[in-house]
Amino acid sequence: MTSLSVVWGLMAPFAMMALGTAPQVDTPDPSPPTAIEQALVERACSGVAAGRPFETDPHAQCLSAQLVSLRNDFGRDLRRLSASERNMLDSTCSRMQTSLGREAYLDCITGQLTALRNRRNRVKGAAAEPAPLAAPLANAPSPETTPAAQASSRTAMIIGGVLLTIAAIAAGALVVVGSRRKRRTCRECGAAAPDSGDLCSNCRRSAAEEMRRVATERLAQERAADEQQRKQRAQEEEQRRQAALKEEEARRRVLEDARQREEETRRRDEEARRQRADALLRSQVASIESRPVDEFDPYAVLGVPRDTTRERIRAAYEEAKTKYDHENVAHLGVDIQDYYQAKAEAVDRAYQMLAG
Repeated sequence: MTSLSVVWGLMAPFAMMALGTAPQVDTPDPSPPTAIEQALVERACSGVAAGRPFETDPHAQCLSAQLVSLRNDFGRDLRRLSASERNMLDSTCSRMQTSLGREAYLDCITGQLTALRNRRNRVKGAAAEPAPLAAPLANAPSPETTPAAQASSRTAMIIGGVLLTIAAIAAGALVVVGSRRKRRTCRECGAAAPDSGDLCSNCRRSAAEEMRRVATERLAQERAADEQQRKQRAQEEEQRRQAALKEEEARRRVLEDARQREEETRRRDEEARRQRADALLRSQVASIESRPVDEFDPYAVLGVPRDTTRERIRAAYEEAKTKYDHENVAHLGVDIQDYYQAKAEAVDRAYQMLAG
């Protein structure tokens, strides 16, 4: 509970007592408000907030005061309004309820009632002014105003005394509330601590420095761990790269060795074939050179029987010419080329002998 609530709780009873000592003009109607009265007083007090539990509710007080004022001026359920005044209210505000809503209608009714109240007060004030006396008596108090003035003076004195008493009680309550506040002490050193915490300023400063130190150390450790992990990852990456290079080099050496072996094998096979061809050629040349010139057989050279036809002789000649073409052995040795040249000449000679 705040100090303002304590002061208000102490002031409320005395204020009601002071108001009760003032002269009462009319006794409030204790009956519950009607629908139109409830709507008007709630609209008038819509801006007043409700109080907290166990405190005087300003909203409820506003509703009660508005209801008393409304009934004092216009009676219960606005019964003191004349027929013409009711018709004026209906004609002025009914259209607003249809077009603008209930709140605009209530605001219009409130405004019209306020205007009626002000108009009535002006009429009452003009009627209450006394006519000027022809020759007022000097130093003679009026028998009608003296009791009212005395009552007003007594009321002012009572209200002033009550207000002074309330002020004194409120000051004492504030002092009591302030003295009852629990003195907070620091949980570390026992010194006085502020209301916002359980540590004094020195201990709070020390705790903040300790937290900063711990945070700095933790940050340094995290950075060192990150740097160590980065170096380890870089070392592992370098090791993987070196292993990949070694593996690629080994694979390249294996391929190079295989290519060299294949090339060596191909070269040996080519040399062997060339040697076999040279040996065959030499043996054939030797056999041809050893034959006598008169033993040249054109049928044997073309490979056809002696009773063959001219068409078969022509086909055999074309086949032999293709077989012993010089282009087939242009890349071989001179002996082989000479052999093919001799065979081509023999084929031509045999064809001329048989075809002529």
